[in-house]
Amino acid sequence: MTDQVDTRLRQRVVGAAVLTTLAIIILPMLLDGTSEDRAQVMSAIPEPPVIELKKLSMEDVRREMRAMEQESAALLPVLQEDDPVPPAAKESAPATAQKTPSKKKFELDQNLLPVSWTLQLGSFQNPNNAMRLRQQLREADYRSYIIQSKADGQGGDIFRVYVGPMLQKEDLEKIAAAVKIQFELEGQISRYKIEDDAGQLGG
Repeated sequence: MTDQVDTRLRQRVVGAAVLTTLAIIILPMLLDGTSEDRAQVMSAIPEPPVIELKKLSMEDVRREMRAMEQESAALLPVLQEDDPVPPAAKESAPATAQKTPSKKKFELDQNLLPVSWTLQLGSFQNPNNAMRLRQQLREADYRSYIIQSKADGQGGDIFRVYVGPMLQKEDLEKIAAAVKIQFELEGQISRYKIEDDAGQLGG
């Protein structure tokens, strides 16, 4: 009885070893394919495309660089130099000697700051009056602000109401004419100074 059990056990061990060996040999072939299959897959990969780069000469490169520089220069703002001729001399000069200024959309002054203009419409000692006028202008769709500063030779502060700033003086002149009709206020156009914004009253 014991011999029969031992024989059956040996048969099972041998069978298991045979099955394991077959699995080691056959499974990689089933999962990875045969050497012929791998060769077919490799041969199916197309060759990399040949890209011919455009040959540029140094003259072509210089020409393109000059074109880009010209395009960039056209986008730069125009530098406006302060006119050394006083207004009185201009009035006395002959009409033929005066040049008609060209309208520029964007200019810089000698400090490389944008040349813009603002319209002063009122000057008050009471801040409430200034804020009331500012609110009326805003309700009429005018961009307005208040600058608070020290009164010259007087005690207390002064509150000035402005409309602007704007880059085109001509456009601000049209607004001044419209405000004069709508609010019966005579405005004064002057150069906008960005340093004055330090005294701008919030709100």
